[in-house]
Amino acid sequence: MLRRVIKPPALKRGDVVRIVAPSGPFDPEAFEKGLAVMRDRLGLVPRMRDDIRTRTGYLAGDDARRLAEWHEAASDPEAKAVWCARGGYGSTRLLPRLEAARILHPPKVFVGFSDITALHVLLNRSGLVTVHGPVVTQLGRLGPEALAHLEGLLFGGAPPLADRRAPVPPPGRGVVGRATLRAGVASGQLLGGSLTILANLCGTPWQPRFAGAILFLEDVGERPYRIDRMLVQLRLSGALDRVVGVALGQFTQCDDPDMDGVEVVRRVAWDLGVPAVEGIPAGHEDDNFALPFGSMVTVVAPRTAEDGPPRLTFEQGATT
Repeated sequence: MLRRVIKPPALKRGDVVRIVAPSGPFDPEAFEKGLAVMRDRLGLVPRMRDDIRTRTGYLAGDDARRLAEWHEAASDPEAKAVWCARGGYGSTRLLPRLEAARILHPPKVFVGFSDITALHVLLNRSGLVTVHGPVVTQLGRLGPEALAHLEGLLFGGAPPLADRRAPVPPPGRGVVGRATLRAGVASGQLLGGSLTILANLCGTPWQPRFAGAILFLEDVGERPYRIDRMLVQLRLSGALDRVVGVALGQFTQCDDPDMDGVEVVRRVAWDLGVPAVEGIPAGHEDDNFALPFGSMVTVVAPRTAEDGPPRLTFEQGATT
């Protein structure tokens, strides 16, 4: 099912970026290092509320504070992007009252991952192409290749027609994986994110549907049996019906002594019977390569090494 696509304008040096904390509180030192990267390397101008460092237990302030912060940022006429400070937990609590339309008029770049998956689901359903990418507290640890890729995706605008035969896409135009799970080539809108959050949304008004999509999954700190349980929940809900391709990212600290967590995901990806690759460098590790959620991509899962590495090519990019 092809969803409508709204792409925000590409960022440029000097653009104002609103920083929000819709989930958990964050480490101040990592936050400052990320802001420095944003200013000095990307040339952006971060803007935030004075109370962004609020802590209320495991949340970055109560729901009212975080919701008001979101609406203020999404409505800021000078801001060209909304960038999340950290994941953690808490974004699902905002869904019933969060007005997605505010970030669409005009459309802004939206960046985050992990718990922020819930907001990606909401915004992608509204048509906005979003960036599954490093939060502010991760920017200071990002490797140079991942940072160059992020810069290319945010500042590069729409890419030229992708050459699916190119073994290594240019920065911001695609990512290379580690291995083919099921050979083939498939195109569709890239959707997904944190397996935990996607499973938690099942049975709610925001339950994800991936018909016609390339499904991306990643997670952190989940044992293999819990990964199995969440995948079963997604399958039983119908969320995985008519997926056309799969790209597996990083499953960090998800292993037991006798089984790696990614083994469980591999089996499900194989059973879906569609082209599938693993080892996409996106998730909770320092090399977190940004992905354009809601945009058209192609998953290339070669049968042999002569056809190049497994990869995702970005057909439309994240911005205009």
